[in-house]
Amino acid sequence: MTLEFENELGHIRSVTSALNRPRTARKSPLLTGDLAPFFSLTGATNDWRVSVFGQKLSEQATSIFDLVSTRPLVVSFYCPCWGRYARPYLESLVRLHQRLVREDAELVVFSNESPKVLARQISDLDFRVAYDAESAVAQRFGVYSEDDPVWERISGISDEAFTPALYVIGPDRQIAYHFLDTDFDQSLDQEAIAQAVRTLNETYQATH
Repeated sequence: MTLEFENELGHIRSVTSALNRPRTARKSPLLTGDLAPFFSLTGATNDWRVSVFGQKLSEQATSIFDLVSTRPLVVSFYCPCWGRYARPYLESLVRLHQRLVREDAELVVFSNESPKVLARQISDLDFRVAYDAESAVAQRFGVYSEDDPVWERISGISDEAFTPALYVIGPDRQIAYHFLDTDFDQSLDQEAIAQAVRTLNETYQATH
């Protein structure tokens, strides 16, 4: 499969995915029905960061337990280093967030770039973006692996890139819906995501 990626100078490069290259062992990405891993965030509006695992949480921290306690949680991953795939994906998250507000769900996006830098790329970044500097959360969800980096399958992108992914998570931390784009050739199905959120909201209403 041939893809085109654009660097910061606007130069376009055609690359070919290495779909048949042997892989080393890795943790597979989480799927529907799996249990979402624990994570916690510290910071404030427009400056959220992944907490160091094992570190005592401060009063300003929030964890996945807090985020799923009252409404569905939608988790996604984003890398500016995805080239031409990156901005359309980020714009789709902006549109998705507008819909999730109406559906009463929370959106958290993990990125290997700081929220302040991302905010300069797009003005409507009014959802929670967390800086996953060490890719700790991405590794726990199985969408990043140093042993099997994305660039080994899709040539021409950074070795720090996450696999494009999105998860809808319910009150028991169980994943109710997942999206994975391992070949960088899909788009988010916003209707399917909204339907998963609505179904979970019925569960929340029944237990409160």
